[in-house]
Amino acid sequence: TALRQNHEIQSAKSEWEAAGAKVSRSLRLSDPKIGLEYEQIPKMFTAEQMVMFPGKIYAEYLMAAKEAEIYAARYRAKSLEITSRAKSAYYDLYLADRSIAIMDEVVGLLNKIKKSARAKYAVGSVMQMDVLQANIEYQLVNNELLTLRQEREVKAAKLTALLNRSDRSSIEVDPDFSLPAALESAEALEKIALRDRPELLAMKAEIEMKDASHLRSKMEFFPDTMLGVRKRVGDGWDAMFSFSAPLYFWKQSYGVSSAGLEREAAESAYNNMKNMTLWEVKEAYVTADAARRTYLLYRDKILPQSEQALKAALKAYQTGKTDFPALLLVERMYKEAGLKLYENQAGYGKAWAELERIIGKEVM
Repeated sequence: TALRQNHEIQSAKSEWEAAGAKVSRSLRLSDPKIGLEYEQIPKMFTAEQMVMFPGKIYAEYLMAAKEAEIYAARYRAKSLEITSRAKSAYYDLYLADRSIAIMDEVVGLLNKIKKSARAKYAVGSVMQMDVLQANIEYQLVNNELLTLRQEREVKAAKLTALLNRSDRSSIEVDPDFSLPAALESAEALEKIALRDRPELLAMKAEIEMKDASHLRSKMEFFPDTMLGVRKRVGDGWDAMFSFSAPLYFWKQSYGVSSAGLEREAAESAYNNMKNMTLWEVKEAYVTADAARRTYLLYRDKILPQSEQALKAALKAYQTGKTDFPALLLVERMYKEAGLKLYENQAGYGKAWAELERIIGKEVM
């Protein structure tokens, strides 16, 4: 949806199409000149056509073609950027929904604990402090839940904006989505990025455009040709031929030097971008792998153990084998485990989306 409706992507696509239209235009001759001269008798009709040196036409064609490649790569880069941002916004919304579900569960749990503390206090088996602590914990968690619901609206609005949706209906998030259990090696991802990243392809096309511009500057040493026909009414016709004389060669020399320096600058920028790409891949890879490992740790070990600890603590509190602060500690540990589980799952998805943007390819 973001690829079809996002305004930034549509703008980049229009720029690409406009640049593509210039390619055919670069091969056209300039408009001919047609004139009518009148000197009493006879009347005279003239037609003239300026013809550039063929090397200049070829160089301008190359420049236009490479410019179109630049805008095509920029369009691809913008598409990947918006897709990455939309995926990140989706994972943020997923995290909000999962966090709300966790906090809802904890609020229900604390409500039961609060009732249990009151009942035990009523029969004198615990102090009033247990009831007060239960009330405080319940109010704090309930306030966190309200905040999460408000934040969910903000995250939904962000995703709606990226998708350019006109309706304000609630965005539903799939509660179950899968992410790759393992990542490709950083070295493999670096190779893909150096080959497919649109920003690098755009800068490479810019270098080639500068090469064509350099060639165009050299072609300034060669003359253009003017062809013409003159027709006198009732008195035959004349053919005309002339050419420009590029005598001020130092002007052309400066143009050649300038184009060469621009080419060197473009190549330096390209090499710098390659280095930045390798660094960005490494950073995103480490972030994704850390989130993946942590997510699996919480899913397979920490959360199940936290659930077991909570059940044991609840039973122990009911039978008077543990105190209320210990129960609260286990409850908080369980809550934190649930939140961390989904935080790292969403973080893994966001890091993966960033990796796809950098390497220039959707792989999930």
